[in-house]
Amino acid sequence: MAKYSEKLAGKIITLIEDNNYTISEVCKILSISRKSFYEWKNFKPEFARQLDEAMDRRDEKLMMGARKALQRKIEGYTLTEKKTTYIPDKDDPSQLIVKNVVVKEKEYAPDTRSIKLILKRYDEKMDKKEETNVQPKQLTFVANNEKTAESLRILRDRLQNGT
Repeated sequence: MAKYSEKLAGKIITLIEDNNYTISEVCKILSISRKSFYEWKNFKPEFARQLDEAMDRRDEKLMMGARKALQRKIEGYTLTEKKTTYIPDKDDPSQLIVKNVVVKEKEYAPDTRSIKLILKRYDEKMDKKEETNVQPKQLTFVANNEKTAESLRILRDRLQNGT
């Protein structure tokens, strides 16, 4: 059984916060048993507090990433891909020179399923607020281009007509 130390606890906290490791993975990485980990958690209040805070910080980072990803799916985005081809230099074959660079941009349109999900969740939230007589705020989407604006108008009309 591994012996508890502040240094080992710090490593555990860092692994939990900075990565998406499970408790089993953390124990395996640090060569401690799950039994020891849970004994420390149950009998070392400071360790338990630090562990909870680390998990909260990790979860908040994950939620921020999820929000950003969802926002990209709702708004659409452009992906730029750059491919560089090199060839050996004629004067010095040990050196490489750029033969050509190809840059591709691909547009990804807003994802209607994601938009429908957000609108449905918003409607459910507003229904709950209406039940408690709280005045709802209006949901607004800002389109970056005319194509996106037209897609949102079509989606809004379909949702209002129930189709």
